[in-house]
Amino acid sequence: MKVFTIRHGQTDWNLACRIQGRTDVPLNATGREQAEEVRKKIADLEFDICYASPLARAAETARIVVDEKCEIVYDERLVERYFGDFEGKVAKDYKWTGLLKGDLYDRRMNISEGGMESIKELLARSREFLDWLLTTHDADARILVVAHGAFLKTLHYNIIGYDDDTDFYDFYLKNGEVVEYNI
Repeated sequence: MKVFTIRHGQTDWNLACRIQGRTDVPLNATGREQAEEVRKKIADLEFDICYASPLARAAETARIVVDEKCEIVYDERLVERYFGDFEGKVAKDYKWTGLLKGDLYDRRMNISEGGMESIKELLARSREFLDWLLTTHDADARILVVAHGAFLKTLHYNIIGYDDDTDFYDFYLKNGEVVEYNI
């Protein structure tokens, strides 16, 4: 199975370094341009289906990228990590007291402060989606997944593997970035 993942295009909150999480922020003009560039970049590829987060920034990215070449299914499992009380905060201005300085993706610490979805919960959610893909589609399927940075980070590590010492900060997707996996 080939799985292609795409992080949604840029939003105004990305520019302002605001924690978006599940807050439904739309693409900005740059984000739409990024989606158009991805569409051109993968124009020769064919997909059996596209799964996308229903949040506006990912849903619009998916519509632009797919350009009616395959069905898009919006799946709640693909929404971004819930950041609880921290959503909408500007990361560089907020006193995180270490929360975003290595602790956020540490499986041993498993931070859930302020109602945040813990890394173990997010890993379990992305693992469940991956397992579902593998049991729902044929081995030769070509799947497109359009979602969010933290969700795609955990999907990546569920695909390649991880342990308690994995540095989850080693993998980062830019807005509009595409990654291909052979599963």
